[in-house]
Amino acid sequence: MKKFYQDLLATNSLHKPLTVHKEESFESESLKKEKIIQQVPILGEWEQIGRGKLVKDDALIHLKSPARFETYPADWPQDGDYTSFGMIGAKRIFANENWESFNQLKLVVTSNCKNIINPAITISFTNDGKIKVPDKYDREGHHVINLENKKTQEYRLNLSNLSRDAISKLEITFNANGSYMNLPAEWDIVVEQVFLETNQEKTNVKGWQLLENDLSYSHIGYPKESTKTVIAHNKHIDERFRLVSKENSENVYEGTFKKIDKTVGAYAIADFSDYEISGEYYFQVGDLKTKSFKIADYENLLKSSLWKSLNFVFCERCGCPVSGIHGTCHQDVYAEFNDRKIIFNGGWHDAGDLSQQLVQSAEVTLGIFELAEKVKNSDPVLYARLLEEGEWGLDFIFKTRLGNGYRLTSAGVSR
Repeated sequence: MKKFYQDLLATNSLHKPLTVHKEESFESESLKKEKIIQQVPILGEWEQIGRGKLVKDDALIHLKSPARFETYPADWPQDGDYTSFGMIGAKRIFANENWESFNQLKLVVTSNCKNIINPAITISFTNDGKIKVPDKYDREGHHVINLENKKTQEYRLNLSNLSRDAISKLEITFNANGSYMNLPAEWDIVVEQVFLETNQEKTNVKGWQLLENDLSYSHIGYPKESTKTVIAHNKHIDERFRLVSKENSENVYEGTFKKIDKTVGAYAIADFSDYEISGEYYFQVGDLKTKSFKIADYENLLKSSLWKSLNFVFCERCGCPVSGIHGTCHQDVYAEFNDRKIIFNGGWHDAGDLSQQLVQSAEVTLGIFELAEKVKNSDPVLYARLLEEGEWGLDFIFKTRLGNGYRLTSAGVSR
């Protein structure tokens, strides 16, 4: 927690994004546990699809493309609504191969892009077996990987939930989406290796059943007078658990896992609700233990989460430069109404950082002001910063008024 507040101080109370500690991410934690028992390279000839150029060099796949073209692809909508300047990619054809003995795909990718703010590639699978991938609604078989530009990185995709008994195609693609302020920009993606792997350390992709080496607990901590439970795999039913003080490693509470049956499965549940002493603790059963968490007043537990949520909202600002993320944006998205022309930027982006909707920004604005009222007396610094962010939302709401009840409501773009 001390590290978090040091990070917060460095943002000048969130006027630039919080530091992202990737070493604490789910991906980093998973890599520490990884046990590869089978690895097979995907070799052979890859074919170009879409626009751009598949460079013939020593790389397995080397794709280059300008960030924009003067036309949209001929078979794409020509009005620009949710349309990029085209797809660039490569595909590898297979004779209905069975990949069921593998549970992950590994890629080694280098991004050498110029003026591409958030380079990303999409991995797409086609399966012609018992369950078709993608389905008729195109809902399965696609995964977007956010790349780190100017770096070579390994990326892993969990395939355990993917139907893969008859794989006929694998595609690696990206879209030419232009560049901020129309700066000269180019895509340059190199895929050096692609492997099918079997990772003995499995993870769940869907469903609620915990793995044997997992504990599900409240990472933010537990309010003193609230229910306090930890859930585990049902193999732990009737096992003894311990609540341990982080300060002196002493057991402060012991109990036994009970069985709980739900429609989504049977679980082991540990309940220590009657322990109400403030402090920092960790939970342990056998050799399994959680990271440390707090037992404290509800409001104190929420503080770091409120700042982190506000950090996310700030990073989604539209039309405002956000340090390390993007410059002033969407000045070329506008509406014309009678004799007026209004640039439709402000508020906050949707989750893809490209589109903008009035209703969502209005709801966020309301939520921010309601939260500000809650912390007005207890945290003047957070209160002032919430007011500032709320006013950013209000500015956008007022900006969208056209008169006579008309408003600008939505702009859907992919570039």
